[in-house]
Order: sequence, then structure tokens, then C-alpha cells
Amino acid sequence: MRGFNRDFKILVFGQIISIFGSSVLRFALSLYVLDLTNSATVFGTIMGLSILPAIVISPIGGAIADRFDKKKIMVLLDLCSSFLIILFAVFLLTGNGTVVSIGVLLMALTFISSMYQPAVQSSIPVIVQKELLLKSNGIVSGVVSLANFAGPIAGSVLYSVTSMNVIVIVSALLFFAAAIIQLFMKIPSEKRAEEPFVKMVTADIKEGISYIVHGDRFILKSISIAFIVSLFIAPMFFVGLPYMIKVLFNMPDTYFGFTQSGISLSIIFSAMVIGLLKNKIRNDNLYLWITGCAAVYFGMAFGTSQLVESSFVKYLIVSLSSMLVMFALTVVTIYLNTIIQKKTPGNMLGKVMSIQTAAATTAVPIGQILFGFLVDRFSSQISLLIAGVGVLSLLIGLMVKRVYRGKTVQEPFPVKRMDGI
Repeated sequence: MRGFNRDFKILVFGQIISIFGSSVLRFALSLYVLDLTNSATVFGTIMGLSILPAIVISPIGGAIADRFDKKKIMVLLDLCSSFLIILFAVFLLTGNGTVVSIGVLLMALTFISSMYQPAVQSSIPVIVQKELLLKSNGIVSGVVSLANFAGPIAGSVLYSVTSMNVIVIVSALLFFAAAIIQLFMKIPSEKRAEEPFVKMVTADIKEGISYIVHGDRFILKSISIAFIVSLFIAPMFFVGLPYMIKVLFNMPDTYFGFTQSGISLSIIFSAMVIGLLKNKIRNDNLYLWITGCAAVYFGMAFGTSQLVESSFVKYLIVSLSSMLVMFALTVVTIYLNTIIQKKTPGNMLGKVMSIQTAAATTAVPIGQILFGFLVDRFSSQISLLIAGVGVLSLLIGLMVKRVYRGKTVQEPFPVKRMDGI
């Protein structure tokens, strides 16, 4: 990471450790839940409900990130995560590691993450130069994906050769290590006048929503796109993929780990090449990336139909297709996040980014619960369900084309201009 300062490097390193710990734990818990229930409906419901805290907390987290010391927020929340995971380990040791307790833990971790991520996102523009903003977002996205790439592999190996207790303790230690590392980071903070917490948060959220609705219509459109994608496309990765690989195809746990890591690898690749694609991605051709996902889903539907008999071949088709879809969606996400960061005033970054996160997150539990029900219902004809997702992706792509048609939006990528901007 040549050209970046010490504080950004510490931020990235801390992210790698904490996200790797979270990835290992969440992956192992997903396998544990499927082993306990063998039901996509229960699995999707647990995963969906675990995300609910983010809907309410994300905007509050953004307001807090804009008002308080961002470093202290990250350190304190990593320590809280470590403590909660250790507490869950006690439940496991006493035989109380039920689906309900897993759901409570996941909800608690989501609550913490919803407070944590706005602090990270709003720290990036503060500690890096403006001309390095796109590259820094790509690096953060890449290292997050790198941690998520290694997490499922480590989680599947640990789940196969050891107990959930060991995995839980390892994750707790990783969160603790991340907190210690981030103590050495310096993030500039603006001193603000003290005021009642509830009044402060309410005013900040209202200010953020007002800016999104009235200040810049592109931000509102981008948030709407994120919501729709999270509702109709993302549940395939959260619910459909693990159920197909582990239950329908009856593949070993390690194969699911390889697939999850492959998806993370595709995200890393997209983050690496985003700079090379800067002249290829515009608001008026953004729809092509989403309609491309539709084409991949149609191919996945064919690969999982009765015309293909081998479970291993179906596994390969589903895995490769998922990597391609995630590559495209990551490009779209980085594009939208970068332009929003550039268009948003510095004192509102936390609020706007957290509201965007909350909007997308609102759709996730709805999609996961619905998709879990549909996967169980169409388990004998999963290809029809995948084809349906392909049709929805195509319609979303056409909607994006219509929304951005004829609109001129400032590109988020560095461009040389007379004024030096």
C-alpha cells in the first residue's frame, strides 16, 4: 500500500483481523445451524432475523460516527464483540448452544457491526487524500474480501477437525487483537458541542434523510438500487447457495468453504481491477452489469436442471456462476459508494453512508426469509427458482437503465480538470 499513511494501514490491518474472525465464526455457525435443522426455511429465518438490528442501528451508528472519536468507537466495539463471543462459548460448554442462542449472538454481532462500519467508512475520507479515495475504497473492499476468502476455508477446516468451542474462542481472540492494534491509530476528530444523546441522534438522522431526499437525487436513486438488489439478488448467496451445496448436492463442508472463498476471491479481483475499468463504468451503462447477472443466472438454472445429472458438475456450475455475479455486483457497489462519498459533505458522511446501509439491510432479512421458504418449496425444482431470480435481475437491470437514462452524473473516478478537482 505505497503512498498511504500509517493510520490507513493500521485501519486496513485491523479490518483484516476482525473481519477474518467474524467470517470464520459466521461460516462455522451457518454449517452448525444447517446440521441442527436441515431446513432452508429455519436457516433463512435465523440468518434474516440476525440482520434486523442493522435496520435501526445503522443510522444511529452513522450519527455517532460523525459526533464522536472514530478510533474509540472501533476499539470499544471490537472489545464488545470479543466479550459476547466468549459469553457464547460458555453457553456451548454448558449445552445451551441452541439455534435460539445462535440467533441471539448473530443479532448482537450485527448490532455491533452496524455501529462499527459507519465509523470505518467515514474514517477513510478523513485519513486519505481525495485523489486516493477510489483506490482506498478498492483496497478496503479487497482486504475485506481477502479476510472473507480465508475465513470460510479456515472455518470449514476447523469445523471438520475440531469443535465449535475452539472456533468461538479463536474468533474472540481475533476481535481482541484487532482492538489492541487499532489503539495505535490516529483519526482526526472534530470537537462538537454537547447535547442530549437522543436529540442529537434524531436531529442527525433527520438531517441525513433530508440531504438524501432533497439534496442529491442520485444518492436517493443509488440507495433504491441497493435496496432492490439486496431484496431480490443477494438472498441467493445467503440462503440458496449453502442449502444447494450442503443439502441438495450433498457436498462436504469443505466444498462449501471453497465456494465461499471463491466468491470472496472474485470480490478481491473486482476491487483490484476497478481502477482499470474507470473509463468503462458510467451511470448510463451501469445496467449492463446487472443484466449480465441475469444471463449468468439463466446459465446456472440450466446447470442445476435435470439435464445435468452429476452433483459435482452442478456444484461447479453454481460456484462459478456465483463468482461471476458477485464480481459484477461488487463493481456496481464500489462505483455507487465512491460517488456518494464524493458528493456528500464531510460532516454528513457517517449519516448518509449508514442510511444507505440501513436501506439495503432492511431488504436482506425480508429476502432471506422469503428465499428460505421458496428454496424448501422448490427444492426438487431449484432450477426454476434460479431462473426466476434471473428474470428479476433482468427487470432490475432494465429499471436501472430507465432511471439513469439521459442523466448526467459526476463520475466518481479521478479526472483531470482545469480547477484541479
